[in-house]
Amino acid sequence: MRRAALALFVAAIVAVAAGSVAAAAAHAAPLKVLRVPFLIAETNFDPAAVSDLYSNSVIEEILEAPLTYDFLARPAKLKPQTLEAMPEITDQGRTYTLHLRHGIYFSDDPAFGGRKRELTAADYEFAMKRLIDPLLRSPNLWLIERRIVGVTEAIAAARKAGKLDYDAKIPGIEVLDRE
Repeated sequence: MRRAALALFVAAIVAVAAGSVAAAAAHAAPLKVLRVPFLIAETNFDPAAVSDLYSNSVIEEILEAPLTYDFLARPAKLKPQTLEAMPEITDQGRTYTLHLRHGIYFSDDPAFGGRKRELTAADYEFAMKRLIDPLLRSPNLWLIERRIVGVTEAIAAARKAGKLDYDAKIPGIEVLDRE
């Protein structure tokens, strides 16, 4: 009887020890999976087309804006995310010049033909122009409409033509160089 009790006790200790080792191993190498429940399904992952909270939440985790918030600062303040530094503001607050940080690459995708693709200033220009494209009917056009020089005229021309000429220059959205 004592041997059986001793064997049972040893088995219990081994099981607890094995469980502790497994828990320690799981703690040391987390799965790195974040699960967030949504009350409804997301609708789209195109920043120019999205207008719901859940899709925006996912997009914010995938794409990076030029600026983000430093929420630890009191009061919270803007800080560079894909920019080298805060924008240079000139012309009495009418001109903002942004310089991108080097070494920011898109995730591998067949769209890039197997080549590494670095983020450029033209990518942000294209993103803003997509908001203007009447074929997309972006619910986010208000972000730049009547706020950037030349956008109102570009909207009128695009609506008249039924599509946006992505090669047409917009005075307020000017790419000076790659960065």
